[in-house]
Amino acid sequence: MPGMGKRFRGDRSPEGFGSNQQDEMMMEQTFVNYREATRGPLPQLHPHAVPLDAPTRFQCDSVWRHDQPLLQVLAAEYGDMRLDQLEGSYGWCIKYSQEAKRVALGIETLGELLQLFEAGSDLPLPYLMHLSINRNLQQLREYFVAPPQFRPNWVNLPWADRIGGPELFIGQKGTGFGPVHVDHVAVHVGFYQVSGEKRFLLFPPEDGQYLYRYRGAQFPWQLRNSRICGFNEGNYEQFPLLRQASPRVITLRAGEALFMPANWWHTTLNLTDSVSYSVRIVNSSNVLSTLGEYARGIPRAIRRWSLAA
Repeated sequence: MPGMGKRFRGDRSPEGFGSNQQDEMMMEQTFVNYREATRGPLPQLHPHAVPLDAPTRFQCDSVWRHDQPLLQVLAAEYGDMRLDQLEGSYGWCIKYSQEAKRVALGIETLGELLQLFEAGSDLPLPYLMHLSINRNLQQLREYFVAPPQFRPNWVNLPWADRIGGPELFIGQKGTGFGPVHVDHVAVHVGFYQVSGEKRFLLFPPEDGQYLYRYRGAQFPWQLRNSRICGFNEGNYEQFPLLRQASPRVITLRAGEALFMPANWWHTTLNLTDSVSYSVRIVNSSNVLSTLGEYARGIPRAIRRWSLAA
């Protein structure tokens, strides 16, 4: 398409990402037939030589080490858990339009949701996001084993859940995270695709200046959120600086993992019904940056308290 500026690396054309129901319908239509131009053999990623300059996709052993399928165990052990009481690492698992879907469908428990999800229901189920393993699934924590490429990780601890996770994401085909964003306080992020396919739209850290940023709602109030909730021709008109960005696309299939270095902008779309695991990572490669982000939040907190006084 002429005049569109830079395109997804490895893609043929820009596509749309969104967060509300209309955007989700649009995403399903525009991404179903999408194919990456090249998809070569997965690299051999050495556990102690993970690249920090760009996201890397690789094959690895399953993070789920139970002898029964993950969703089957979730339903058996936690099926009675109420969805409105689930806790996410960021404080929520279902909200906004997703919560409206849950209420409209009358789905009350995790077991009810998983039963419909595994049956391939045509109903528009809520997308379960940021499901905290530490807060909700403590009895199963020992069965989640992050690959060595995600280690060492100094914040994969129950008391550091807000920083590190780990989390589960369970969503139907066509659902997506929505706004482009950066994970807080300079953490690396590891993703593992348990089942299905998930597509990532990514921008390098230096593209933040083109992504119409605004501050997060929580300490340390970084410029980590973007007003970009879609990525199509109309967005270039609404957000002209996007023409200067360098987006790229990576698709994860079941059994594949992605290491995303700190401060990469991203959002996701589920190309099929999808179950994913993610964990945020802090170690010697980024701990000073993480501490620096917290330190920069202190004067922001003082200013906010002063204005509120």
